[in-house]
Amino acid sequence: MIDQSYDQIFTAFEEIVNNFKRTNQYFDILYDSFSELFIEKSPFSEDISVNVKTSGIVARTFDGTWKEIALDNFSKLDSVTDKLPRVINKGEEIAEFEGWKLNKEIKPKINPKEITIEEKLNKIRYISNFIQNYDKRIVLCKTEYRETEITRIFVNNEGCQLRQVIPRTRFFIFPIVKEGMKIDFDHFLTDGIMGFEIFDDLTDEKLQQIADTSLEMLKAKKPPSGRFPVIVDPSMAGIIAHESFGHGLEADQVLRGRSYLKDKLNKNVASDICVICDTPSTENVLGFYFFDDEGIRAGKNILVENGILKNFIYDRRSASVLNATPQGNGRRESYAHVVHPRMSNTYFEPGDYDLEEMISDIKEGVMVSHSYFGMEDPLGLGMQCMSKKGYLIESGEKTQLLRGIALTGHVLEVLQNIDAISNHPTYLKGGTCGKGHADGVPVSDGGSYLRIKEVLISPG
Repeated sequence: MIDQSYDQIFTAFEEIVNNFKRTNQYFDILYDSFSELFIEKSPFSEDISVNVKTSGIVARTFDGTWKEIALDNFSKLDSVTDKLPRVINKGEEIAEFEGWKLNKEIKPKINPKEITIEEKLNKIRYISNFIQNYDKRIVLCKTEYRETEITRIFVNNEGCQLRQVIPRTRFFIFPIVKEGMKIDFDHFLTDGIMGFEIFDDLTDEKLQQIADTSLEMLKAKKPPSGRFPVIVDPSMAGIIAHESFGHGLEADQVLRGRSYLKDKLNKNVASDICVICDTPSTENVLGFYFFDDEGIRAGKNILVENGILKNFIYDRRSASVLNATPQGNGRRESYAHVVHPRMSNTYFEPGDYDLEEMISDIKEGVMVSHSYFGMEDPLGLGMQCMSKKGYLIESGEKTQLLRGIALTGHVLEVLQNIDAISNHPTYLKGGTCGKGHADGVPVSDGGSYLRIKEVLISPG
């Protein structure tokens, strides 16, 4: 653990940075601090995991490849200048950006650090017991609460002096229901850049609604199989934008030749009504931050504009190779992990259609709701997205509730078959994204309602 004030860290970092001249080589140094509380409750157990604080430092330079050193002790800071190489004439291999300064600490409305674990447990117990006792058909209610605080302090030899402190909180509710031999569930998630105020909107009335959505699943029917017109809700739009499409845009995959999109820049990849963005500066959602782990200011990356692929998702190195402008997507899970180009908040922008109009035009089809799972295939072009539920559409009206639905097909075919996007405000749902099976970072994804004129569906 590194226990220093941020002023002391800035001063120490500046002294080290001065040893590396920008015209010769790029150099940066990052302080990372992470704390977390996780509570998982079911009728049978209460599990609590506490990480009061894990902190460390990582410094790196580029001499044709990245050279890094990670430290977990401030007293070892002098070893950075001893162990990282000094070179000349390598400065232009990493594109240079204007240095900037920032010192931002987001303070939640209710600071979780001022709430005892017992108070948090009592709140979670109340919610769990309320739903568990709401209806005898609710046989189990599982809840998960997670609060984190991440501090990043970044200095480089371009003049960046940056600090951000960001609290994130998430809360899941899984009411599992049973009637006869039928067992099912729905789920509820709320998250964002916030503190313990996450519970403010969870009134008894809201908890009843959450319980009812699971109980309704007992009436759900098996969905049809085949190719149908489909409307997907914002959560499923987010799965398509992130899992099915977004991973293929990560520029390291492009440079390795492991993306089906590597030759698609400035070409048509979606219908001309589609605008897809990745915007780390989107406020109040889980994937928000002020700057990435390479000191790049969080911006707005327009990935697809009117159906045309405009940008990949870059870190500093891939942007330098591809002569592009990064928008703040160089991210690492912690000081002990390397930087990769990563998504932040990925979404479809709203369109011009009224949702009821989108439904009324369908004679026979399906609405897909409540995304549950998605698989990435950045090399093979395939997609499979799972929803928890949906609705049959018959003669322009939403009718029978359906249980889990899978959407399967080729990503670009699905994107090019989008013929309507609703005018609802963009909705973003939070989660954690891994690079493969590791390197988890907080993200959000979403959009508005999309209508796909034909896609393969099956029970999921």
